[in-house]
Order: sequence, then C-alpha cells, then structure tokens
Amino acid sequence: MNFRRITLLCVTVLMLTAIASFPVSAQAKGQDDGILIIYSTLDGKESPQVKMLDLLAGHFTSHVTVRKDSDVTASDVKGKEHVIYYGQTKRKLSKKLVSLISGVKEPVVAIGYNAGQISQFSGLSLTRKEHVYQIHSSTERNDVSLESGLHVLSVSGLKGKALYTFTSGDGKARPFIWKTEKSNVYIGLPNLLNDNLIVAKELREAFGEKAGTTLLYLRLEDISPMSDETLLLQAGTYLYKRHVPFILSVIPVYLNPETGDKVYLSDKPKMVKVLKKLQSMGGSIIVHGYTHAYRHSETGEGFEFWDAKADQPITSENADDPPSILEKEQAFPNEQAYKSYLKPFQEKEETYTRQKLTHAIEDLTSAGLYPLAFEAPHYTMSEYGYQIASQYFSSMFGQVQLSNTTWKTSGASPFLTKPAMLHGMTLYPETIGFVDTSKQNPLSDMQENISQMIDFEGGVAGGFYHPYLGMKYLPELVDQMERIPDSEWLDLKKTKQTVKTDKVEIHTSGDGTIQVKNGVSAVGEFFDHHRQTPLEKALWILSAVVLLFVIMFVSYTFYLRATLKKRMFKERRSLG
Repeated sequence: MNFRRITLLCVTVLMLTAIASFPVSAQAKGQDDGILIIYSTLDGKESPQVKMLDLLAGHFTSHVTVRKDSDVTASDVKGKEHVIYYGQTKRKLSKKLVSLISGVKEPVVAIGYNAGQISQFSGLSLTRKEHVYQIHSSTERNDVSLESGLHVLSVSGLKGKALYTFTSGDGKARPFIWKTEKSNVYIGLPNLLNDNLIVAKELREAFGEKAGTTLLYLRLEDISPMSDETLLLQAGTYLYKRHVPFILSVIPVYLNPETGDKVYLSDKPKMVKVLKKLQSMGGSIIVHGYTHAYRHSETGEGFEFWDAKADQPITSENADDPPSILEKEQAFPNEQAYKSYLKPFQEKEETYTRQKLTHAIEDLTSAGLYPLAFEAPHYTMSEYGYQIASQYFSSMFGQVQLSNTTWKTSGASPFLTKPAMLHGMTLYPETIGFVDTSKQNPLSDMQENISQMIDFEGGVAGGFYHPYLGMKYLPELVDQMERIPDSEWLDLKKTKQTVKTDKVEIHTSGDGTIQVKNGVSAVGEFFDHHRQTPLEKALWILSAVVLLFVIMFVSYTFYLRATLKKRMFKERRSLG
C-alpha cells in the first residue's frame, strides 16, 4: 500500500512539474523567435534607414530585435525565424559575425553592402551603383517606370534567379535583387527611406506571406474645442451614410497663442454632443495630443512632444521655460557619459509626456468620449517618448519620427506593423496623405499614392481629411479610396485595443463594443487637469486665500451682530 502511494505521489509531482513548466517554455520560445536585424552604419547608431527596416520587419512578427554588427551574440541569433543583414556603409565584417550568420539554417535576407562576405552570398560582387528610372520584375510582363528614380546596386556572381533588373547604358539587363538556389535573398537598395515599397514586397515574398486584403482608413483630423461643429457633423454623417467607419482625431484643449487662454471640451457642450453622436455613428476617437501645441504655438499648428524650435526632445516640464539646448554626443568621451548627461532631461520629458497623455485620456473619458489609440502631433516624438506612450496605448496612427536628432525625417511602412522602436504598439500607417488645397489639384498626391497602394496589394491605405474643408472634396476622396480592389474599411472598435492611465481603462475585444473603467471624478478632474501653468496655480491659491478671508469676514460679522444683540438684550433687562 505504501509503495503504491509513493508511486502515485511521484507520478503526480512529475505531472504537475511538467504542466507548470510548459507555459515557461512556451513563453521562452515566444521571446526567442522573431526577426533579427543586424546593421552596419558609419557611426554604429540606428540610422533612419535602420528604423525603416525595423518598421518593415515589424509587420511579420511582434518580436523584432535590432543589433549593430559589433554587438551581435549567439543568443541574439538563436531561435530566430529570420535574419536580415543591412549594410548601409561598406565595412569588413568580423569573423565572429560572419560565422554566426553563416550558421543560420533559415534563408537570410541581405540588403546593401558587405553581403558578399557572408557564406550564403559567397561569390556576390557589386558591380556598379546607378540611379535608374525603369526596372523590370521577373513576375511582371511590363517594365515599371519610376518618376523620382531609384538608387540600385547591380550584382553578379551568384547562382539562382534574378528577381529585379534594370537596363544599363550599354543596353544590358543587370540584376539588383537576387534569390539564390537556397532561397537566400539579396536586395541591392542602399536607401531604404525612398525604396521601402520594393523592400516590403521582397520581404513578403522571402517570408512566404501572400498579399491579403487592403485596409482602408480615413481620419477626420485636428478636431479641437474650437472646431466647427456643423462641418464636423456634416462630414461624419456623410461617411456614416456611406457605411464608412471613420477615425475622429481629437485634441481636448485649444490653446490661444496670443493670450495663453485655454478652451476645454467641457467649455463646449455642443462640440461634446456632436462628438458623442459621431462616436455612436461609427466614429472611433483617438488622442491627437492634449493641446497639439508647444510653447506659444496655436493648437493644430504647433508641435507638442518635440521642441521644433530647438529641434530636439522636450527638455522642460513647463513649456514656458526657455529650452536647454542639448549637447551633441560627440562632445562626450563615450556613450555611457552621454547617457548620464541625458538622464535628467529625460526625466523632465517623461514627467511632461505622462502629464499630457494622462490629461488627454481622462478629459475625453470624463466627457463620455473613449479614445482607442494615439496620434502624435505632426508625427513627432523622441525614441523615449514612444516608449512612454506605449504604456498608455496599444496602437498609434500616422507616421513615426525616424531620428532622435531631428523631426524632419519621418516615415511609415505600407502595412500594419509592430516594430521594436514602438515598444509593443501597433502602427496603423498613413500612406496616402491628405487633401492639400495649396495645390491646383488638391487630390493629386492622394490619387498617386492610392495608385501605389493598388500596385502594392494587401497594405494599408490610410489618410486624413480636415472637416473645415466642408464637403467639397470628401465624396471624391472616398470614391478614390474605394477603387482599391479587394479592400475593406477599418473599424477600430472591431479590433483589440487598450488605452489606460492610473484612473482609466478602456478596452475593445473586437466585437465592436467598448469597455470602460473610469475612476476620475468630475471635481477631481477639474482641479487636477485645469491647472497647467505656475500662473494658473498661483491664481488658484490666491482665489482660495481670498475665499478664506471672505468666509472669515462674514463669520466675524455674524459674530459681532450676535454679540451686539446679546448685549442690548442684557441692557434692556437691567433697565427694565
């Protein structure tokens, strides 16, 4: 009997151990797999081109790892589904790195320079660099004309199949994208910022993904408390009648740059009513900053999460303070010293950013408007800013800033992506632009971009429209977007989203409903959110002091009157 009990106990313990260890193993696998990007740049930093490759790779996995060539270890390579090497600059690769990449069992993708040093591309030779205006794909009959041209690196010496060629000046067809006999792919495009559509296509082919349905979305942009409610309702109602789910990009506070006065949504009940109505008609709210302004710029025109005047990250919790101009990394002896220098500035940026995002989410929620994602004003934000934003939002819209030293470089992938640089956020990219009334044909750029998305297939055709334009261009814009074959409109409520602060949680599970937990009281929200500057804080303190004195004065007056009546009553009794 004892033997049986001991045996049963041992079997039970082993089973429980196996069950307990299974989730850990599954989690470990989930952390190990994904895509590894190895890059070679002149200064060893993640250039805008590397970040663009991160955006592209993030479409195929939620686990993108980005490493510079000298930092790659065996643990980085182990278990990865795919490895991409990008040589932005010419360099002699270390034997260790070559050995690690050569040991990868899955097909490798190499882009740009230095690929010939890797065993998968042994024999590859880069014969010339050219700027071409016409290319030919092995899967298409006709040549593709390129209006702005393309920088290409022609290759030779590989066995396999040419995927893309161009005709050189001597009339010969020269390949610049090649697939080897073992399915390794070389892409001779050194500039990934301008040529990302072709790279995206080739990554899709290399990773075995077929083009699916094109996702359409349209944002009604820059909606603030001072927007025209009538025009906004008109645009939203039109989209609703055409069965188009739409995005409402809302700025909760309008900032007057001349007076510094702020207008809150709570000051505009008519606007709140219109937004709530549009929310019930298929509109999905997203946060477009808190004021969409920094320092003394006007809401909708200024930046908010980037100091555009100094062209650097936010360095002050208070936008009225003069900026601290950041030193360049070259002024420090090493990277660690530079990071130590930046730390106090990043702490101020974090405080500022958290305050803005918290206020935006909680102001909207208190008004019965439930934001489901984020859009950075003018698409500008530091690398650290994206990391902070990821703690509040699961998704963002638009484009992303691809440099931490200037706001002037931004971009987006042609499809949904979850890159490493967004720390878990999904990007719904803007790919077709907006109606630009400064041009003779305000829709011309959008039409051209829509045509590109038709050729790409299975991406995202996302753009925005300003409601103040009225209805002049909106019907044609919707018609143009709907000419994309095999497409469907994005209904953000029917996706899984999470937006949260310490007091608010907003969730969508994909069935079209929104679950909200709101711990913000109306009184608390007023006092917490509506005191933004030191001057306003001083005025609140002064008001409280004045109110206290008024109460004391009134109380003392009543006390004196009561004392006087009591004395007069005593005098009458003594006299009488």
